[in-house]
Amino acid sequence: MKKIYFFLSLVCVAFLAASCSSDSMDAAKEQGYLKLDLTTYVSTHTRATDVPNGYDAKKLHVSILDATENTVMESDWTADDGFTNTDLQGTIMLTPGTYTVEAHSANWDGSGSGWNAPFYAGSTNVTVEAGKLKTAKVTCTQDNVKVTVRWDESFPKNFSEASVTVSMPANRDITNRTFYMDETTARSAYFPVGDLRFMLTATSKSGKTKSLPTEFKDVKARDHFIVTYKLAEAGTDKSVDVYVDESTQTYEFTINVNRKPGVSLEAKKIDAWAKFADLSGAITADSYDASGVTLQWKQASTTEWITVANNNLVHKGDDYTYRLTNLQPSTGYTYRFAYSDGNGNESLSNEVNFTTDIATDVYNGGFENWYVNKKVWYANEEGTSYWDSSNPGSAGALGESGNVTTRDTNFKHSGESSAKLASMYVNAVIVTKFAAASLYTGKFGKLVGTSGAKLNWGVPFTARPSALKGYMSYSPGIINHGTQPSGVGAPASGTNDYCQIYCALLTEQLAVDNTNMSTFPAWDGSDSRIIAYGSLSQNTSDNGIWKEFNIPLKYYNVTEKPKYLLIVCSSSKYGDYFYGSDTSVLHLDDFEFEYGTPTVQ
Repeated sequence: MKKIYFFLSLVCVAFLAASCSSDSMDAAKEQGYLKLDLTTYVSTHTRATDVPNGYDAKKLHVSILDATENTVMESDWTADDGFTNTDLQGTIMLTPGTYTVEAHSANWDGSGSGWNAPFYAGSTNVTVEAGKLKTAKVTCTQDNVKVTVRWDESFPKNFSEASVTVSMPANRDITNRTFYMDETTARSAYFPVGDLRFMLTATSKSGKTKSLPTEFKDVKARDHFIVTYKLAEAGTDKSVDVYVDESTQTYEFTINVNRKPGVSLEAKKIDAWAKFADLSGAITADSYDASGVTLQWKQASTTEWITVANNNLVHKGDDYTYRLTNLQPSTGYTYRFAYSDGNGNESLSNEVNFTTDIATDVYNGGFENWYVNKKVWYANEEGTSYWDSSNPGSAGALGESGNVTTRDTNFKHSGESSAKLASMYVNAVIVTKFAAASLYTGKFGKLVGTSGAKLNWGVPFTARPSALKGYMSYSPGIINHGTQPSGVGAPASGTNDYCQIYCALLTEQLAVDNTNMSTFPAWDGSDSRIIAYGSLSQNTSDNGIWKEFNIPLKYYNVTEKPKYLLIVCSSSKYGDYFYGSDTSVLHLDDFEFEYGTPTVQ
């Protein structure tokens, strides 16, 4: 802010001029002479109807008023290093008396607001006496209020947008002035004297908007308010820091924009599987630097935290998610979120404990254990009910030779044996039917006359595998039995038979009747009893070679855990329709589950 001094030398002298008459000289002796000797002095004061276009605060309007307040002389002056003027140079002849010399910024009265628009004004009284030299000094000082807004470096780190609108609540005719955080050119606003309101509006990088009003009262001319907005440090209670230098009317205010310390975690969103867990959390701060968020985790039994870097987190609004992989099944873990503001202040969320799912494997997946009960072969240890087959129906008709699913110790992938599924044509006194060889988890129910059987599909199971894998070797025969069923994609008679393996995770055990296809579930996700499903089928020969297979399970429901497991294997895919080849053979060995990232529909 500039302080401008006008020095006016008032001189009353006898007017001596050779060209003047004696009458003129007598008249001149009755006048005073005013000489304006104008210089400037500049000092800077800093304290933390609108201005017209082309306004120049250095251009001053000077008026000389007599005792009756009539203007006897006026002119504009321009301030550079000094003042230059053409109208009031030299001496000025005035009638002796009392005068007021006024000066103010030209072409504006300072009644409004404006950018970079100081308004200067000052006045002094002087008495002109005949024959005496008088010197009058006019001091012009800033007559309005200067406002400067600054942004601490913490603000652009935490907010995508921010602005401060300065207004005069008591005078709504005054135009508001708005400072923006992203302005590249520094500027100040000037207001007439009166109470000021600063309204901060800031939008965090997560999209939340915050408003904060601050009012300044008892505002005086020449005040300079320097207001700095800063994100408060964790634990800061003071909302405003003030520095005052009364000698220069310096008022610097730091507005601390508080945030809620720390972060919180929405534990309800935890989804822990056997070898991975989907973790989530949310920042509760009103504003923050998104790059300062990290995740920390550890095994519950250890003390060392492992940090997941910010760029590995998935960020959406104030929510953060992360898939933690390579975990151990049935193991306890702890995780939390951390936030660092870059100034050495760290906030931690609550710690959340979770235990990964059990990773249950396929019982007797190597098909090493078998027993015989009443001439019927079972792929279980005696006393265990897990695997069943179509043997109870076919062997019930033909005796032990009617077992279509048997142990094979000659052709196996590993261990001592494999499962051999060989379709056959049953030609007995009580029944003459094509019998597809099958192996499934569950239990055979009962025969439905000579047309089929009722089965109870599924065994208790609560794990969530991502895939079923194992080894197979298929030798398809030429379809030579039954009538081609319609609407199910069955191949024509006289072409290669198909084998099938499918796996499903269930909410309940399924009671099916293969004489009534309506009792079979839909595997496409429309049946709420099916949590996950995957299958394979083939009609080509593996030429007596073991081939690894992998069946990904597609999850239709990831919020509910299964209660039952169903695995169904058949050497003739359409055997439920008594359609297939009596020479089709499917060997199976080394079934096991994978526990990785699931396929989700």
